Amino acid sequence: MKKYDLYLTGTVGGWGISADYVKYILDKKKDQPVDVAICSLGGYVTTGLEIYELFKNHGQVTCYFLGMSASAATFMAMGARKVVMSKNALILIHNAMGAVFEWGNMNKEQLDELVKRLQFQRSQLNTIDDVLAEIYAEKSGKPVDDVKAKMKVAAWIKAADAKDFGLVDEVTEPEQMPTNVRNIYTNSMIKDMGLPALPKGFNPETGEENPTAGVLQKVVEMLKGLMPEPTTNYSHNKMIKVFTSVMALLAITDGFKPDEQGNVSLTQDQLKTIDDELKKQNDACKQASDVLKKQKSTIEQLTKEKNDLEEQVKNLKGSAGTKEEEKVDGAENTLSAASELFNSIKDAL
Repeated sequence: MKKYDLYLTGTVGGWGISADYVKYILDKKKDQPVDVAICSLGGYVTTGLEIYELFKNHGQVTCYFLGMSASAATFMAMGARKVVMSKNALILIHNAMGAVFEWGNMNKEQLDELVKRLQFQRSQLNTIDDVLAEIYAEKSGKPVDDVKAKMKVAAWIKAADAKDFGLVDEVTEPEQMPTNVRNIYTNSMIKDMGLPALPKGFNPETGEENPTAGVLQKVVEMLKGLMPEPTTNYSHNKMIKVFTSVMALLAITDGFKPDEQGNVSLTQDQLKTIDDELKKQNDACKQASDVLKKQKSTIEQLTKEKNDLEEQVKNLKGSAGTKEEEKVDGAENTLSAASELFNSIKDAL
């Protein structure tokens, strides 16, 4: 199985793929060839453009598309000196998208303002599309208008078609996927992200289309999507700091160390260790909470008894005679004992 210097999976930007981390790895490999594995449905345009420039400036980057990659994950790879795509992989280029959050009742003036804002947002997306189309065109050698037409269609592209269009330089035979690069995408997940569905009958194992795929194969693919990740990879240096702090808080130190590239990978056993420790601490907190509730209840009961005794002493002091004085003395002794018990429990909290 091929070894890569950098694995870019998950979301481009945010808590996912970090431009800072990419720069850190490239700086360590200055004037050296760098192999980058990419398997991502994209993310933030800003981060993608930054990584594109980092690849271009380094000058010796080779990007390998594995599995399914789309959007920012594709145009950032265009900055590499060479782009390679596995036969069973898919890529997608499309027009830029922006979030729109509008809800409520509006009068005509408010609707006019909304239209203005949306028109401005559209003009910004058009500018972004122009920039991205030029990046794809520079790599492919195709006219910008041809690239824009392909972006507008927004359909998944197989390896052979991507090579014919000039987006990749080489197509390789499928190989075993690295343990920290794995496709778990389903059509429902892809639809939620605003991306088009997979080609009908596409087999991610062979890269071929099987229009007559049987029910058994569909069930197998569905079960694959439900399987948990064998490992979780944290490639963001900020995430590493958070991770280290969490491990220290949980008092877990064994087996959780970054590799030479600064990545931290967790196996299922290690994830179970974290889960067990969290459960243990949660149980301890619950037990402490139960004890506190019982002690609080005891204090409330003793407070009531203490108040009752004080009231009895007060009433008895107002009475005359020797027997009443003896009752007062007894009540005061009981009150003193109750007060000492009350104070001892209160101080213990």
